[in-house]
Amino acid sequence: MVLPYPPVVAEKDLKKRLLETLVASQDRERELERLCDDVRPADSDQWTAKDHIAHLAHWRRYAAQALSAVHSGAAPPSADDVDGVNAGVFAANRERPADDVREDARASYAELARAIEDCSDEELLKPREGRDGFAWEVVPPNGHLHLGEHLGFWYEAQGDPRAAEEAQIWTRDVHEAAFTDPRSRAFGAYNLACYYARNGRAAEALPHLKRSFELHPDLKDWARKDKDLDRIRAEPDVTAILA
Repeated sequence: MVLPYPPVVAEKDLKKRLLETLVASQDRERELERLCDDVRPADSDQWTAKDHIAHLAHWRRYAAQALSAVHSGAAPPSADDVDGVNAGVFAANRERPADDVREDARASYAELARAIEDCSDEELLKPREGRDGFAWEVVPPNGHLHLGEHLGFWYEAQGDPRAAEEAQIWTRDVHEAAFTDPRSRAFGAYNLACYYARNGRAAEALPHLKRSFELHPDLKDWARKDKDLDRIRAEPDVTAILA
């Protein structure tokens, strides 16, 4: 999911906050690391823990490259054809040894942390080229927000909806602990609402939708077209709040 980050976010100690989210994410990703092996399921297109880890590492590295480009003045990496890129990452890593994938994931965390450290505060607050918002805003959707989404996918596929839900709540909590600006915090609430919506749980999605719109009213424009809400969009209370 690509969210429209707000154009102005005033965060103090921004570099420290971003690095803290990486520490939290790397610690949480060990859940998948422990399950990462070389066994492929009968359905060869089904994602294993290794596939999720490789995918997450690719997009962390993309975020690191984006920040490095800001720091060096180089052209930013392309994020076009996301579906094609994801398919390529899956194909390239499905037969890689699990140990290599785990090591690559750890290296991607180090690369992103280094890219954050290398940027000055002024560079982190430069406008993102070709997108709304600031340079630093490449980190959350390719960091803890992305990990939380994939933990949800993993646990849902394992038939453990309680663990999937807990992972989404963890993601919201990490986001809100790191970022204090109301509009930035709105995305933690909105992501949690989207999890419930994708699972058809309108009553649970609704309070988080309301909170996200209170914190960042412009987010409602995005919600009106967000496919993540399609399963609950026809519910009267949801229709009313999106009006």
